[in-house]
Amino acid sequence: MIYNYYSHLNTKDIHFDIVAIDTGVKQGYHEKFESLGMRVFYMPEKILPRLLFLIALIRKERYNVVHSHIELQSAVYLLIAKICGVKTRVAHTHLSSESKGFKNSFLRYLLNKVVTKRLGASDLSIRAAFGTKYETKATVLNNAIDVQQFSFDPNIRTKYRNQLNISDQFVIGFVGRLSYPKNINYLVKVFAEIEKKYPRAILLVVGDGESYNSMHELLHSLNLLSKVKFLKNRDDVNALMMAMDIMLLPSFNEGLPLVLVEAQSTSLMCIVSDKVTQLIALTDYITYKGIEDADINDWVDTALKYTGGYERKPIPEVIIQKHFSIEHEAGRLIDLYRS
Repeated sequence: MIYNYYSHLNTKDIHFDIVAIDTGVKQGYHEKFESLGMRVFYMPEKILPRLLFLIALIRKERYNVVHSHIELQSAVYLLIAKICGVKTRVAHTHLSSESKGFKNSFLRYLLNKVVTKRLGASDLSIRAAFGTKYETKATVLNNAIDVQQFSFDPNIRTKYRNQLNISDQFVIGFVGRLSYPKNINYLVKVFAEIEKKYPRAILLVVGDGESYNSMHELLHSLNLLSKVKFLKNRDDVNALMMAMDIMLLPSFNEGLPLVLVEAQSTSLMCIVSDKVTQLIALTDYITYKGIEDADINDWVDTALKYTGGYERKPIPEVIIQKHFSIEHEAGRLIDLYRS
């Protein structure tokens, strides 16, 4: 999301640095950020050295703005920014539900004391991070996309289906991090039932994460590994979505998932958990289902409706009208910084 925005900012008078936590793994977007002329800094993983590193970095670079994307924990980092004299301190939330407990309540209180600009992926995110008291003092900044890049092209669909050797298959897609919140086991259960009724079904998994091994083991136990293609992290998600026939997203919770903006832009039918905000329903290419075990047949029956195909066409004007065009939203971000 950050890369989407910063790669579409039509300005040369604002410089961005990226600061992340060192996990021992070079992050996938590291080189992309550097290609845009940004510097990427990694803070130590241990909390005290991390905070000392950040203090030293802010004092050395004398940033005009610190923009934090780490939810309620932004309170700590923006407090440091305030102590170091940074005048514009942005907290940007992508939460989908409010975190309870004394610690989270304290962080929410502190965050509202140290922040100067409140941003959220949706009104739900804003309420979850800042509370209802600050709804009118916050701004929704949509998880926007390059609309033309994700506009459906039948030639790209044919090309990719041939390259992946899936031209005669019913291609079910998943795009996202393989992690617990994505409800990966449920995804596998739904796919298993679809495959029983429609053996030409295959699963295309785009993404990686800590649940990869457990997902692999579950598929192996169900004798379904041969029906799944793991593509890991890819730069051509737009084309892969065009190659898919449907997409499943049975998440336990989501703020305002960018992947659903992208998928709908490619006119890909999405079957989605009812725990995902309906604010993301920008088109008719999305339907919501429950995620209890009793609901699995509902997912399966809905998926099988599309084995015979459906109309897919470019719909850029719809996404632009809903204010999810990156060109428009990136300009709003610059205006927010300058104001």
